[in-house]
Amino acid sequence: MRHFKACQLLLLLALSGASAAQPVDGHLRLVFAGDLMGHIPLHKAAQQPDGTYDYEPCFRYVRDYIESADLAVVNLEVTLAGKPYTGYPCFSSPDAYAAAARNAGFDIFTTANNHCVDKGRRGIERTLRILDSLDIMHLGTYADLQQRMETYPLIIDRNGIRLALLCYTYGTNGISVPKPNIVNMIDTIQMHSDIETARRKGADFIIALMHWGVEYQRHNNKEQQCIARWLFDHGCGAVIGGHPHIVQNLSIDANFDNDRYPEPVIYSMGNFFSNQQDEGCNGGMMIELELIKQDGATDVYSCAYMPVFVHRAVVDGHRQCHLVPSSDALSNPDTYGISGYELTRLKRFDKATRDLLLSCQNDIGDRYRILETRFYDNAKPSAKPQHSSFYMNYGSFFRGTPLKANAWRKKMLLPRMQ
Repeated sequence: MRHFKACQLLLLLALSGASAAQPVDGHLRLVFAGDLMGHIPLHKAAQQPDGTYDYEPCFRYVRDYIESADLAVVNLEVTLAGKPYTGYPCFSSPDAYAAAARNAGFDIFTTANNHCVDKGRRGIERTLRILDSLDIMHLGTYADLQQRMETYPLIIDRNGIRLALLCYTYGTNGISVPKPNIVNMIDTIQMHSDIETARRKGADFIIALMHWGVEYQRHNNKEQQCIARWLFDHGCGAVIGGHPHIVQNLSIDANFDNDRYPEPVIYSMGNFFSNQQDEGCNGGMMIELELIKQDGATDVYSCAYMPVFVHRAVVDGHRQCHLVPSSDALSNPDTYGISGYELTRLKRFDKATRDLLLSCQNDIGDRYRILETRFYDNAKPSAKPQHSSFYMNYGSFFRGTPLKANAWRKKMLLPRMQ
């Protein structure tokens, strides 16, 4: 699928008549997901008669989308401290949970969040060892200063682009970080140093992954906005956040006086997978970000979101929890086995999420819209993706050009709005 994406990009560039004059040096498609929580009912639903855990059904209906990315990132908001497994307020989840998320397509876990110190030093260090043993890249927490200096910022070379990822949290629920462990905190002095380190290591593009904001608030606060602007001013190209457990507003224009290129800031993706059932907390969104490197400069080519919903069902007398793409599930509820009250919950979640994400962009003009990507074909969960994420860019594809879509892009498939 990734090879197909690259071929399609080259075809589009050829049709634009621009590829010969300004060849593409790199293309990278990223997918980000929100909080991967570890509430006990989720583990009970995954537990098998022999005591092992099978989380594959949890991610089955969104796996294609995650795997289609060149890199996929999720926030691991639990520790892997071993038995006894515990849920809120001090999380310790089975190792199989992380393995299942990796098998679903996630390449990178962020670990700097308010629950990373729930189980003290053992929780921090065992989590890192398990992620290493599963060959999962991670960032945000470290066994000691030496490990942080050797591995942070996380630099990844992929598809001709050298990407730097940063990760920070507002706090750890009042629990002190045990020495010599390190948790990346939101601190402008340290963040400035980390950005400079990323630049010194040759990063083409820097993304900051922030654990911030106020829980259950639909909109960002001034502190989030100020931090986002600070990050862009100091060299970050995108800011993607979580923690509030609910989807917050987003923007492609963090600095209003910037007329050069898009600055996407996603204030909160909400929950990815959790047992929280209050309205708005029973799902979240995944963010798709595409980067283009051309003529030595790397910019955002497109940005889109896909809402996901946690569907709870009883299958063969056993409770199951499944992540479903909300748009496709609404179009085909029978395919996913969604009916009755669950369907009502899905409709409410989908409408509230879409209304928020569209309304928060009404005043920023057509040039800066982030719309929903329709990855599935609205026919069946196992459908092949349409790869339609090239429908939009923000005029920065050729650095210095006006923020206006080129004529050839108007012929591209636009998302169907509901």
